[in-house]
Amino acid sequence: MPRSAYERSKGVETVSWREFPLGKGIALSVLEETSAAGRQARGQALLDVLDAAAGLPPCKLTVADRPQRHRTRGGRLELKTYGYYRIAWEATPRRGTIRIYNLTAIRQQVLAPKVFLETLLHEWVHHYDFTGLQLDRSPHTSGFFNRIRDLAETLGVGYITPPKRDSAATEASDDVVVSGPDRLRPGGVPPPKWIRDQVLALFGRPRT
Repeated sequence: MPRSAYERSKGVETVSWREFPLGKGIALSVLEETSAAGRQARGQALLDVLDAAAGLPPCKLTVADRPQRHRTRGGRLELKTYGYYRIAWEATPRRGTIRIYNLTAIRQQVLAPKVFLETLLHEWVHHYDFTGLQLDRSPHTSGFFNRIRDLAETLGVGYITPPKRDSAATEASDDVVVSGPDRLRPGGVPPPKWIRDQVLALFGRPRT
């Protein structure tokens, strides 16, 4: 029986390279940028190096000069999104895109350089999971965060990646969007039963 994406993700702790990624200088230059346009240009240059070194299809970066998406409750910040990764599942080769917000959620200040770079590497590892490891989802396992640390250390910026804990096996990665017909939601979670019931009521059961 094949192992689940969660088990495979947890079991891989390093990134495999076809050639060593000579991106240390670019990664350090990303830390020097604060504008959305500058971060997008240098961040894209880093992604291009990583994709080429790992033998992956290109991944496009967009840095939005706007506050992070967020949710408040009772006037307090409850949830915020630093950025997200989107994979076009039906494309050949599969196309990945990364979007990062350049301003903080509430104060709308420029995102700290180390936080921006960590977010960029975090989202690229989702790209690696889908197009390199060929996983059908990219959960936040201990292996996932170890791959981020390995990548950061390879680039000489290992100090930017704090350790993170495993997510539950059934928990979806909230920064991943899988697009394409007849696909499950991010993380492989099926739609709620009320949506399935409405679809069946409108279109009937599929023919067998």
